Amino acid sequence: MSNIYVIPDNYDSIDKILSKDIKGIILGVKDLSIYKLELEIDNIIDIANNTSKEVIIAINKMIHNSDLDYVKEVLTKVNNSKITGVIFYNVGIIKIASDINFSKELIINKEHQNTNYLTNNFFYNKDVHSSFISSDITYKEILDIKNNTKMNIYYTVYGYLPIFYSRRHLLSTYFDYIKKDQEDNIYFMYNKEDKYMVREEEYGTIVYSPLVNLINEIDKLEDINIIIDLSFNNNIDMIDKFINKDKEDNTYTGFFDKETIYKLKGDKNE
Repeated sequence: MSNIYVIPDNYDSIDKILSKDIKGIILGVKDLSIYKLELEIDNIIDIANNTSKEVIIAINKMIHNSDLDYVKEVLTKVNNSKITGVIFYNVGIIKIASDINFSKELIINKEHQNTNYLTNNFFYNKDVHSSFISSDITYKEILDIKNNTKMNIYYTVYGYLPIFYSRRHLLSTYFDYIKKDQEDNIYFMYNKEDKYMVREEEYGTIVYSPLVNLINEIDKLEDINIIIDLSFNNNIDMIDKFINKDKEDNTYTGFFDKETIYKLKGDKNE
């Protein structure tokens, strides 16, 4: 079995995805996730009960005080189920998990902030033994984290990656400003050849990267749990391509193989 986890685009594709030679799937919990597909926790538990593959839930939206009771209810149900673990963004989850003696895998996903092994070692000492590494760093830096932490590492190799989040409803505000009707919750911005998806939901607005595809780089990520995110794409055939290590032309690799150095204005070393 491969070390691949898949985030489905829609409910109807779950069975087909689970039939693949993958390690498991990741499902967003309704009202607690930023993923396109969100399901009630009882529905996710039913899915976990009917598969031999791992099922991980995502509680990765920004959590507010009004969400805390619901989060505790979800984690309590997960603790008594076949669900393998939970991906979380808000560090308050660590305290809730401790309070209920949570025994499942905790996978911290701080999006753009998890970029070094010191951060990972800090959370490892807080009993968080798995980590979703940021896509804003190069593969050499990913391996540096892998080699200097005991963390169980997860990393996205395919999908549209969140690059910006605002609690504001930016599309609605824009269309109000230009006095035109907003016909959808998804629009696109263009920068030369690159296309950036803008998606507005009740919890705010997310801008996504172009479609990242690291299929030609997969040999560099051995012993790392890789994530194929099919949200907004649903190209299920990509699962087999990653398993077979097929090659593709003209792939967008983001920061994976691009070192970026920013200098402060007025830097004497410019």
